[in-house]
Amino acid sequence: MIIAIWIVALLLLGLWSLAGWGVHALLVAGVQWVGDLKPLLDRLPFAAIIEQWVPGWQDGLRLALDLMQAALGWLGGAAPLLVWLAWGTGTVLLLGLALLLTGVVVLVRKNSPPPPTASA
Repeated sequence: MIIAIWIVALLLLGLWSLAGWGVHALLVAGVQWVGDLKPLLDRLPFAAIIEQWVPGWQDGLRLALDLMQAALGWLGGAAPLLVWLAWGTGTVLLLGLALLLTGVVVLVRKNSPPPPTASA
């Protein structure tokens, strides 16, 4: 059971590190790619059908893209620090949880009665 806990913890740590790398790459890539998404809004399939169900969705999406471009521009300079802080916090939490679960398994094993022996 302890091995399973640590295998899952290490897999989650690997995924967490991959996510941190991706967020860092996204933040330092610049913000011009967000502006390139706006012309794609006009070419979305089924835009008329979506407009019937959600009126003004394209204007809302354009506003969200503008806000995202501003936020990414603001975060771009602080990206390395923010990503390292978030990654470090998540890593400490993941490893702490794995350590806590390992301690629970050890305590349960210690307090459980031994299995009956087979008498022959």
